[in-house]
Amino acid sequence: TNDGYIVTNFHVIEDATSVAVIDPAANREIAAAVVRTDPANDVAILKVNAQTVGIPLAPMFSGVKGEDVLTLGFPLVALQGQEQKATFGRINALSGIRNDIRFVQIDVPIQPGNSGGPLLNSRGEVIGVVTATLSQIVALRASGSLPQNVNYAVKIDYITPALNAAQ
Repeated sequence: TNDGYIVTNFHVIEDATSVAVIDPAANREIAAAVVRTDPANDVAILKVNAQTVGIPLAPMFSGVKGEDVLTLGFPLVALQGQEQKATFGRINALSGIRNDIRFVQIDVPIQPGNSGGPLLNSRGEVIGVVTATLSQIVALRASGSLPQNVNYAVKIDYITPALNAAQ
């Protein structure tokens, strides 16, 4: 947000004793406070005391199957570097694993480091936060085949309550 609140996944900060965010433009680390968590929806709200520029949030999830989406993140930083990456794909299903309505299935390629990144619609609004990928090993054992780009994001509808409670 414009006032220093940052949305990420609970699993990203779950075992942390302290949290910091990196401002790549200024090449500095900023201490962040965890101000709200929602483990059930894999959401965490952080607060930094720094000037920030927010990304607009969609008022509610209104995505449709086949809609173009993108995510921003820092995948595999040790290999790919600190520059933010944009990856593109589509909405594949309006629910997650076992029809979980809190999530949307996407085929945007993600790797470790994309967790907690925004899922954006074509208007540049955050419609979700990238959360997980379908385990290839679990899928292979269950079906005998490897899934390709089966990924999930928690919908904005399950993020906004935690963000509003934190502010």
